[in-house]
Amino acid sequence: MHVFIANAARWAALTAALVAASGCTSLSTSHPVHQGQALVITGDWQRDEASSDNFDAKLMQVLRERQQRLRARHGSGASRNGDDEQGGGGNSRDPRNFDALEIPQEETEHFRSRMVEELRPPRTLYISQETGLEAVSIRHDAETVSRRYLPGQMVSRIDDGGAAQISCGWEQQAFVIRAQYVHRATRSWHFEVEPATGMLQLRFEVNDPEIGHMNLLSRYRRQSQ
Repeated sequence: MHVFIANAARWAALTAALVAASGCTSLSTSHPVHQGQALVITGDWQRDEASSDNFDAKLMQVLRERQQRLRARHGSGASRNGDDEQGGGGNSRDPRNFDALEIPQEETEHFRSRMVEELRPPRTLYISQETGLEAVSIRHDAETVSRRYLPGQMVSRIDDGGAAQISCGWEQQAFVIRAQYVHRATRSWHFEVEPATGMLQLRFEVNDPEIGHMNLLSRYRRQSQ
């Protein structure tokens, strides 16, 4: 995912509106403890496919729901066209087939490819944490540069999802990153170590007017200490 830090002046007028629109609970800047010990999310992690959600199945459901919304959106126009043709003596068409006209296959395939690129969970995660500042740095897969997140700090960026305000911090035992986009979409990432198994959970949630809603759970095994 390509990330660019936006010009601060450009976003000054949008920051307050974005924060107010998010409706999210506040995040803590303090590292959490579990039974007197801090849960460590740092390390090199590998996604465990067997215990994680099936991304392709989740995406297929999102695509089906999106097509249903598009059918409903274009249905009235399609019905009027069908009535006109019947009234004019032309060849009538089954209204159930109009979704194929309104949603070309190539458009659906392009949308699916874009969603795969944007939303597929990383196979590997590399997480480090700075002592004192509590800043968390994360990179994944083939990335060579880590993204640094400082709890309590809000930054502006442009990524594959568009222009957004990014906040982060601790929520109970989870390190949380939230993105509030200017087109009213939200995405969040919850990183949390399971005390019983030592595995890392990554809970990814998307709410987007175009995409719809997606919840995806990925579980990772530690590869190194």
